[in-house]
Amino acid sequence: MRTQYEAARAEQIEIECKLSQGGARICRGNFGRAWKGIFPQKAAEELAYLTGCSVRTASYQLSGEHAPSGKSLAVLVNLCAA
Repeated sequence: MRTQYEAARAEQIEIECKLSQGGARICRGNFGRAWKGIFPQKAAEELAYLTGCSVRTASYQLSGEHAPSGKSLAVLVNLCAA
């Protein structure tokens, strides 16, 4: 049986784990690292310009908070192939 402190701490750790995992588990970090390797300055602005999304959406995709859209992945592949 856990003490009240242990139970509260376990719940806090579980919540922190869920928040840190987010929804973009497959492409977490890799998409953002690849994109920032191509565009080290103003990466979110470049992604927003090339895909037609907002800068906020682009920065969420680059940080891994949201999974990159299909259009974002297609632009990255085309840039790498060129």
